[in-house]
Amino acid sequence: MGKLLKLIFVCDAGMGSSALGASILRKKLKETALNVEVTNASMDMDLPKCDLIVAHESFAEQLRKRYSTTHVLGISDFLNKESFQQVMQIMEKMNQSKTNEVLLKKNILVHCSSVSSDQAIQDVGDMLVADGYVMPEYIDGMFARDRELSVYLGNMLAIPHGEFEYKQFIKNSGIVLKIYPDGIDWHGENVKIVLGLAGIGEDHINILANCATCFGEIKDVEKIVARQNIDEIYTMLTKEEWE
Repeated sequence: MGKLLKLIFVCDAGMGSSALGASILRKKLKETALNVEVTNASMDMDLPKCDLIVAHESFAEQLRKRYSTTHVLGISDFLNKESFQQVMQIMEKMNQSKTNEVLLKKNILVHCSSVSSDQAIQDVGDMLVADGYVMPEYIDGMFARDRELSVYLGNMLAIPHGEFEYKQFIKNSGIVLKIYPDGIDWHGENVKIVLGLAGIGEDHINILANCATCFGEIKDVEKIVARQNIDEIYTMLTKEEWE
C-alpha cells in the first residue's frame, strides 16, 4: 500500500454534499490499492493539512486563496461520475509522486555559509550521492558542465547538473537545494540558491520547467531567500498541475 494521502471534501455546511462525496469516494477507494484518508468539512472550518481539497466550483477559488500550497479541485456535481474519475486520477498521480520522491525535505538546506562555487557543486553532488540519486562519477559531470558553460541561470540561481555523457551515472531522478543568504561568487555572478539536479529522460526537462516557474521572477527568489522556509520551498518545488 502506498503512502497515506489526505483528501477533504468541502461544502457550505459540511454535512450535505461534502459528506455524500466523501462516502462515495470511500467506496470507490476500496476497489483500489490507494491509501487515502477521506474526510469532509464546511467552508468556515480551518482545514487541517491535506494533499487535496475537493469542493464545489463556486468555492474553489476562495479555497485556493486560503490554502495556496494545497491543490484544490473544483467540481460542478458531487454525483457526477466524471468528477470522481478525475479525483481518482489525481490521487493516482499523487500516490506515484509520493512513492518516487524527487525531492526530500531533508535535502533542502537553509542558512548555509558562503563557499566557493566549486565547493557548492561538490556539496550538492555529495547530497545526490548520499540519497541514491546518482553514482559518485556524476559529480565529475557537474564540474565539467559548469566549466564548459556556467550553470548560473540568472535570478541568483545556479543549477549544477551533469553533462550528457554522465547520464549513465544517474540512478533515480532527484534534486537537492541549498540557500546561501550571503551569496556565492559564481564566475562573477551573485548566487544565493544552488539546486543540484539529476534527471532521467523527460524528468530533466520537467524539473527545469518547474524551476523556471518557481524561480522565474526575481521578486519570488528574493522572497524565498528572505523567508528560508523549508516547508514552503518543498511545497513549491513538488506541487504539480494535477488537473
